[in-house]
Amino acid sequence: MSETPFRKIDTVFVRCDDPHAVAGWYQEVLGWPEAWRTEHIVVLTPPEGPPVTLLDPGDGDWSGFNFYAPDAAAARQWLLDRQVEVGPLNQAPDQPVTWFWFRDPEGNRLEVCSY
Repeated sequence: MSETPFRKIDTVFVRCDDPHAVAGWYQEVLGWPEAWRTEHIVVLTPPEGPPVTLLDPGDGDWSGFNFYAPDAAAARQWLLDRQVEVGPLNQAPDQPVTWFWFRDPEGNRLEVCSY
């Protein structure tokens, strides 16, 4: 079996109705600084471990975390070669991040990113 392209858990996602409001609590109570934000997410940086992304996915499907792969396109192809259901490859317009989702045998949505 070839070496896996998945290297680590990259980000933990926390679902919030209002990520911008909730970010203040994480900053004040936990002391985690904000790394960056968009309209629907706020990324926080704990002193150790992966970043924590507060997000409002609306009614959409979402994952609790994502994996890091140095090359998202290659990781996606690796999964396709193994007959795994995968979503499209996405590129963030304002960040150097590429990502996609895939599903495990029970239908759990998982995500992969590279940057």
